[in-house]
Amino acid sequence: MKRFYKLISVVLVSALFLTGCTTAQTAGTSKNDKEIVIWSHLTDPEITELRTLADQWSKTSGYKVIIHSDKGDNRAYIEASLRNMEPDIEFGVSHDRMEKLHNEKLLAQVPDNLIDKNKYIPSALETVSFKNKMYGIPISIETYGLYYNKDKVKKVPKTLEELISMGEKQGFQYDINNFYLSFPILQANGAYIFKKDNGDYNVKDIGLNNEAAIRGYTMVQDMVQKYKLMPENIDSITARNNFKNGKTSFYVSGSWDLQELDASGLNYSVVPFPKYNGKQMTSFVTAQVGYVSSKSQHQKEDWSLMKYLINHSSTPLFKITGRIPPYKVDYNIKEVKNDPKERTFVQQSEYGQILPNVSEVQALQNANKVMTELTSGKITPKECGQKIEKDILDFIVKEKQ
Repeated sequence: MKRFYKLISVVLVSALFLTGCTTAQTAGTSKNDKEIVIWSHLTDPEITELRTLADQWSKTSGYKVIIHSDKGDNRAYIEASLRNMEPDIEFGVSHDRMEKLHNEKLLAQVPDNLIDKNKYIPSALETVSFKNKMYGIPISIETYGLYYNKDKVKKVPKTLEELISMGEKQGFQYDINNFYLSFPILQANGAYIFKKDNGDYNVKDIGLNNEAAIRGYTMVQDMVQKYKLMPENIDSITARNNFKNGKTSFYVSGSWDLQELDASGLNYSVVPFPKYNGKQMTSFVTAQVGYVSSKSQHQKEDWSLMKYLINHSSTPLFKITGRIPPYKVDYNIKEVKNDPKERTFVQQSEYGQILPNVSEVQALQNANKVMTELTSGKITPKECGQKIEKDILDFIVKEKQ
């Protein structure tokens, strides 16, 4: 859950960067002609598995692969590139990092036909694309769906109106003040963060303070103030525990909660979001991705290694941390394809839209606080839209200074 939520938070300069280097930089990055250096943000157990796969590739390629655990941010990466100490490959980083590096011309374009795009969830490919060209490869995806108690719910709601009505009687709670989790309601009413034009986001076209967005904010506020589905100060832990303990019948979350709920013995399942006004409700999709430095001197070998890691890491990464591969259901690994709950998140991702891969999305760091003011009744839906839009506009101005 932590790695999921941090995508919507501002990327702060890490302590490692403030001291002038990242863990990977400290370790050194060799530029040997027969050596490929990878920086990875994956967990230590995942990196251990990655090293095993890289060693297998090395046996046939003749290249030595060095993998460093790295927790630095984009500024650290850019600083490293200025000293020619950047890695050849970054593997397992959040897709929202790519825009800045792309603008700095530090990302190599993915070779044609390196992967079979037809096997991938479209939104997953969007996370690594700029002007409809790919500059990375998705490794895993995350989104969220509707959990329900199978002992209490005999007929799954098909519409948002049915969900609210059933929730009044049987209980429906989630972290409603989390802008990320409540966005499906805003989007269902026609809201958007930034309009996309010709494959790129137009950050001047903000869709969070228009009539559609205000309708969405009104619905979110009503879920607390009018329908009394949940208290205004609800949080993810309380909502999950109430669902786990049978106090509520519906809950919104991602795959990160499956392990705990399975262990509880609760008889539950997960389904995609219902429809609203005849249209499928969407959710945000985020991704962990891999990309190659445009400055690397052995592009052919880099992409060969990347392809090998992508093709062989899906099952191990899923077993270690539950990362869901970015493939459509029919092409996904059997552990996902044969599990109805895991499969649901793939299906929901096919309805989803990516969290915009532009730095301006960091302006939403304050959105949760504004949503709390909304659900508590301290501000009106219109004021909510005005505040969130102002935060974005102020961020854009500051970025230009």
